[in-house]
Amino acid sequence: MICEKCKTKMNWKIEGNTQGWWCPDCGWNVITSYIDEIDLDMTEYSVFIKNSVDIDKEKIKFVAKTASVSFIMAKQMLEKKQVCILKGKATEVKKIIDKLRELKIDFTISPLFKY
Repeated sequence: MICEKCKTKMNWKIEGNTQGWWCPDCGWNVITSYIDEIDLDMTEYSVFIKNSVDIDKEKIKFVAKTASVSFIMAKQMLEKKQVCILKGKATEVKKIIDKLRELKIDFTISPLFKY
């Protein structure tokens, strides 16, 4: 797309909650709102953790906070074969699975989570 004001080639970008064409020279733009697909997803997902062999204080603390249970219960949850620690919308689930990956806690999500 060419800028209507200065005739420079414009750049397409998504920035926060806006998307559109911006002119790198004069700053003229054509923009509209942008809502990420994950923010529109109203599906309720269930996050299940699997049996963890290497259980430490940080993992127990995270599971306890996420599942809203005591530390003792969180440790037991980590020892079980598969247990649900959270039911929530896609944006909440995404934050939780990022932390589960960081802590190296094996998990599954139902239904299929594409984010």
